[in-house]
Amino acid sequence: MDLKLYSRYRNSAGQRVRTALNIKNIPYEYIVVETAGIDDAVPQAPKSISKEDYQLINPQGLMPTLLINGERVVQSTALVEFIEDAFEGPSLFPQNLVARARSRAFGQVIACEMHAVGVRRVRRNLMEKHGFSEQELRVWYENWLHHGYKTLEMLMTQRTEKTPFCYDDKPTIGDIYLVPQLYNSRLFEIDLSAYPTLCEIEQRCREIPAFEKAMPYNQPDYPKNPEGFV
Repeated sequence: MDLKLYSRYRNSAGQRVRTALNIKNIPYEYIVVETAGIDDAVPQAPKSISKEDYQLINPQGLMPTLLINGERVVQSTALVEFIEDAFEGPSLFPQNLVARARSRAFGQVIACEMHAVGVRRVRRNLMEKHGFSEQELRVWYENWLHHGYKTLEMLMTQRTEKTPFCYDDKPTIGDIYLVPQLYNSRLFEIDLSAYPTLCEIEQRCREIPAFEKAMPYNQPDYPKNPEGFV
């Protein structure tokens, strides 16, 4: 099966998909979507595509996109579900049905209520269209991040079975979503000291090669000067 993943080093949703593919040990071709004016990425990337050409592949223009034998699938949650259904290997979901539903919900808190409100296009819109200063933007962003992290930490501390990962003895979809979110938060100097359980789970994940291989700094387009907050 021929797989092409269109993404970028700092694309959190793409990192989720990279991790899922790595857990299943599925080879894929990594194609960098160029984004002019953000950083000096792509000098060493093996293959890249312009933003304009990428929109012909994904009309929404968002990342990632996975081409499977030329067939397009978008949105990280749909992609993780597809990878689980289409490929053998370690499951990306807990076997217990309640834990499976809870792990999906955990991931959706991150994808829909934390990551979605803090992506670059939202931040730029608030500054350019609504007059937010960088400081006002940071306060706004941190409010929603901490609201989400408090929820996630409470979900973890309230578990009846304290598994080493989110909802299982092995990493599943909740862990796949958690690691990129915490990485971005540290990049933006967010104080995570109030969320020790999340950080402990993250540390266990980071010791697994599938997670480490998917980290932004291990991608071929990681730049000399990574992009900043705004």
